[in-house]
Amino acid sequence: MQQDPGVPMPYPQYGYPQPNVPTHPDPSMYMAGPQAGVYNPSTQAPMSPNYYPQQGMPFMPMGGSNEQNNFSMPTQFLQNPVMANMAMQYGQSLMGQGKEALDRELNKYVSTSRIKYYFSVDTAYVAKKLALLVFPFTHRDWSVKYNPDEPVQPRYELNAPDLYIPAMAFVTYLLIGGVSLGIQERFSPEGLGIQASTALIWALLEVLVIWVTLYVMNIQTKLTSFDILAFSSYKYVGMIVAVVASFIMPSAYHLALIYVSAATMFFLIRSLKVQILPESARDAYGENNASFSGEGSKRRTYLLLFMGGLQPLMMWWLTRQLARP
Repeated sequence: MQQDPGVPMPYPQYGYPQPNVPTHPDPSMYMAGPQAGVYNPSTQAPMSPNYYPQQGMPFMPMGGSNEQNNFSMPTQFLQNPVMANMAMQYGQSLMGQGKEALDRELNKYVSTSRIKYYFSVDTAYVAKKLALLVFPFTHRDWSVKYNPDEPVQPRYELNAPDLYIPAMAFVTYLLIGGVSLGIQERFSPEGLGIQASTALIWALLEVLVIWVTLYVMNIQTKLTSFDILAFSSYKYVGMIVAVVASFIMPSAYHLALIYVSAATMFFLIRSLKVQILPESARDAYGENNASFSGEGSKRRTYLLLFMGGLQPLMMWWLTRQLARP
């Protein structure tokens, strides 16, 4: 039985309809040569042999090549709600495991709970502490309240050391330094990087020198390395004030530097006096402890004066190139 020419027949090899080709087409519709044998029923014109897939070649949909379809597979995978939820849960699990591993490694060297104590501040504490750093001469009570287990958090005690203000002051000092160099037309990314690395190295070196001095002079104190870092980094607040004063009036830099240096030195000596020369420490370490004898008391006094006198020198050294001439 002859098939109606208007009804398409499927290709048995590929499973898609056969084009509507007349039973006896005009031989003139075919091309001679290597492209002969292919018929275009829609345009009644010869076509390339690649129009239909050759036997043995992979089938490629008309929508694009295999590479384009491979690129669309991840998108289709993520559009599946079940697979997307599984991927999200797996990623959260990996993040949680990484955080736990990082916390374990950090706790071997530094207690994260101890670091959180130094950043436990609020807006009222920051405002009062900044005012105390700039105007410390009227402050009367410099004692630090202690709990039986650990010191109170800084937000509950104005005289307690914190690392929030030093960290923010250090970043602000770098930004103000960049503005100052820009006003002087001396700004460059390399110069700002040198400024940041220099200030960081001097800060760490200052803490190291003080810590080694405490050890060599055999001075027992409750100060930790973070306490020393906090107290020695409060000077960045005064440095910012001095540099900003030079923006308003270049000649005001030296006057502002003298005042903030005196204020920082006064604040540091009065704050550390409670830590280095506490009256209650005699009960903790013993009345006959050598560090509380005549020579020990002198060593503590010398250390206190050394730490206080070091601040003006460091403040001048780190701001001398930032002030407007």
